[in-house]
Amino acid sequence: MNNQKKYSRRVKTSRRQKKPFSLLNIVNIILSVILAFSILITIFALRENANDFYDTDTSLYYRLSEEYYSDLDARYYDSVVGNENNPKAQKLSQYYAVGRYFEKAFFANAYEKAGMTEKAASMRVQMDELETQMGEFSAEKEKILKIFQ
Repeated sequence: MNNQKKYSRRVKTSRRQKKPFSLLNIVNIILSVILAFSILITIFALRENANDFYDTDTSLYYRLSEEYYSDLDARYYDSVVGNENNPKAQKLSQYYAVGRYFEKAFFANAYEKAGMTEKAASMRVQMDELETQMGEFSAEKEKILKIFQ
């Protein structure tokens, strides 16, 4: 009989430890799901709008005047690729042409040093095409070529 009392006490304490599923728990779960969906929607919206940023004439002129040609090239790939027909990108195309000319000169130099003359010649052809796109900044060509001598 004594054992039965101990057993019944154990059963009662285990029942007391279990808490019923409350309304507050349901609200927490619903709010967590809503928060997760809103974070995902925000991430996708930011990704779509990230390509709408374009450089200013002033910032690109600074990079050009300080001879940060690789920055001009990076800005081209960050903000213009895929949006080439945008009027804002076309307005600054001469700056980007200087950066891309620098990139092609870099690769042409690397290919020549590696003995890959065909690829170097291909880069030189692309450099000639970009030279015409550089417009008023075509004087930068000489500065860039001096870097790789």
